[in-house]
Amino acid sequence: MFVDHQECDVVVTGVAPVGIAVRADGHEGFINLTKHPSWWSDAPRAAVGDRMRAVVLDATRTPPRLSALPSDIRTARSLRHTAPLVRLCPPSGDGRTVRWAAVEDTLGTALPADYKRLVGTYGGGVFAGAIWLLEPGCPDAMYDLVAQTAEREEILAGLWEIGEEKPPELQDGEVRLVPWGYAEGSGHVLYWLVRPGVEPEEWTVILNEGRGPLWEAHPVSCSRFLLDVVAGTTTSYYFTDLDDMVDPEDRHRFLPNSRLLGE
Repeated sequence: MFVDHQECDVVVTGVAPVGIAVRADGHEGFINLTKHPSWWSDAPRAAVGDRMRAVVLDATRTPPRLSALPSDIRTARSLRHTAPLVRLCPPSGDGRTVRWAAVEDTLGTALPADYKRLVGTYGGGVFAGAIWLLEPGCPDAMYDLVAQTAEREEILAGLWEIGEEKPPELQDGEVRLVPWGYAEGSGHVLYWLVRPGVEPEEWTVILNEGRGPLWEAHPVSCSRFLLDVVAGTTTSYYFTDLDDMVDPEDRHRFLPNSRLLGE
């Protein structure tokens, strides 16, 4: 049985004017014509017997709807960790509806689909008593995504101007940082490493320690990073001893901004 965001190899079993019938592991699926690369490029049209990589967009449809577009596959990979995070650390019902186009226009970059899903599900707030998820439009600028992007750019520019060494990941002058998380108390800041030509779903998470010059990069999405911290499977030096830093009752708890900031 297919599940949403599942990635699989499929075989084309039929081609029609509106789309493509496929099969994977004994299960039938359907790819709309616009969800095949040939609709958007000079790629060959699908033919019976073709094998391709696809991802499940909607497992509730009959037959389930899939996509063979690389962009949809990348998006699904980033969303894959939001569902287990929700199961492990339930939201409080404070999810946000955000005008993402306006936010992205202000930032000058698109944002990862999994981050948008997190804000829509949780809103801003603290995971596992440790990581504050920044959100657009937060009344406290300290936890506002847009405000912190501008503030951290200014702070880092000042540090580098006085001689603090940049990490290797930032040696390319066209790379920029966009902060998405903050560790209360320690002051660690979690950024996306934004490289020209790299899709948001493929951005690296990079941490700057709050009281020193050290950096730590993780080639994962922000939802995967949060899931690993909450689940206790993180490889981050700064969160491996989380049980010693937070109260046990906070380990799998999300506290929303409405409660923390008295909105």
